[in-house]
Amino acid sequence: MKKNILNISIYLAIIFFIILPVVYTIFSMFFGDSSFTENIKQLDKNTFLLLAKSILLAFTVASFTIFFGAILAFMLYKIKTRFSNFFKLVLLIPLFISPYILAVAYKDFFYLLLGNCNLISSFFGVILVLTFVYTPLSILIIGSALSNINSQIEESGFIITSFNKVMYKIILPLVKPALISSFILVFIFSLSEFSVPAFFGVKVFTTEIFTQFSAFYNHSLAILQSLFLIIICVSLLFADRKYLSKASFLSIGNKGTKSKFYKLKNPIISNLFLTTWLILSVVLPFIVLFIQAFLGGDTNFFKALELLLPTFASSFFLAFIGAIIIVFVGFVVANYSVKYKKTDWVLLIVFAIPSTIYGISLIKFYNQPMLNFIYSGYAIIIIAYVGKFSFISTKIIENALKQIPKSLDEAAQIASISNSSRIRKILIPLILPALFASFIISFIFSIGELGTTIMLYPPGTEIMPIKVYTIMANAPQSLTSSMTLIVFSVSLLMISGFYLISKLAFKKYVDN
Repeated sequence: MKKNILNISIYLAIIFFIILPVVYTIFSMFFGDSSFTENIKQLDKNTFLLLAKSILLAFTVASFTIFFGAILAFMLYKIKTRFSNFFKLVLLIPLFISPYILAVAYKDFFYLLLGNCNLISSFFGVILVLTFVYTPLSILIIGSALSNINSQIEESGFIITSFNKVMYKIILPLVKPALISSFILVFIFSLSEFSVPAFFGVKVFTTEIFTQFSAFYNHSLAILQSLFLIIICVSLLFADRKYLSKASFLSIGNKGTKSKFYKLKNPIISNLFLTTWLILSVVLPFIVLFIQAFLGGDTNFFKALELLLPTFASSFFLAFIGAIIIVFVGFVVANYSVKYKKTDWVLLIVFAIPSTIYGISLIKFYNQPMLNFIYSGYAIIIIAYVGKFSFISTKIIENALKQIPKSLDEAAQIASISNSSRIRKILIPLILPALFASFIISFIFSIGELGTTIMLYPPGTEIMPIKVYTIMANAPQSLTSSMTLIVFSVSLLMISGFYLISKLAFKKYVDN
């Protein structure tokens, strides 16, 4: 009985704090200060042209990430490549840092290379940067599908046909769901991205919504425009809900079926391609930021450090609290989903909503006298973190729970062990690596979150990504590069530190 009350309480809290703001905002569009008809009249031809351009941009980015992600995933998961474990880790770095970091780095690179930023400050620049940012996601999804192909199926194919036909008739159909899921997720993320287009001065649908809401205070139009993106993103996720409900690419410590590996006639090709991608997506941006930061001396670097130091404590504290709550919510929802075979649609919907739009929803809902204590403080930022990243946490923990033999829980029930004891003594110890991984990912994503927090951060709030983004608009390029270099370095140190801690703390869980 107590367990049911706890589950109901958690779900009611999720609905009130996370879902209700979105419902309230959409409802206000129909029954707000201005009528729905008046809101519709504000839409013009340019609005739909901008939406079409944004969709085309997202489609292009998703297509490129599928192409390069499939090649990189095949090299990492199906070809015997030297240092493959190293590449599997470091190639994911762009996924765990704020996208604007790569945007600043490549703007510096084109300035140093060409003497101007005209080429990069365009749709080309947005596509280039977002391709590097989201290709690691395609690598994860497609690589997971490739590694789970039963080697016996491939070997049987080779007995009767050639390599090319095995690729097109066996492997490609088996990874087709992963390709579709990868495309859909990257499309949604690219369509929802705000920081990179805004930094390059490229007008897309998310920047238009931000402008209407924050600059022109045309809230009704901003909400109406937001509805278009919500419908597109949620519809696409629901179209792929079967594969996402399994989300095998978010599994921690799942060995799966032993996969068949191939040998290239010239193994240097795979290493060269992987190294080139690593240089372009990680090494080059870091080097360029370093050069630009110290090009005129170290004055701007130390000034940037002075500006960012006050933000470290609050940024880490908020991300830590947010990650703890996210893991707790993820565990409760995942445990319920596994036991009753339910899909967490509530968190999936919020996950699909673009960050800026979710920020607008939180503002509209919590900017009330009764809820001002949330709106005017750090609580609204933590709610934003929990809303945006709980789905990822839930899937990681859910996949770990699914790997636990049911016989363990049944034996505990036969022995009359209480539910709380089963959770503390059986479930949590067995899924500890997944809980830790969920915490790490939630923490890193939270500390770099910009799209939602830039919409709702309270006045005087000192958060690292907000500080960088608000200053970079009018700051000298070397100061912007210095601040971005510091954030990049902090992100790399956190990723490295968490990785070393996990290796030491969970050594017995690591696959041989």
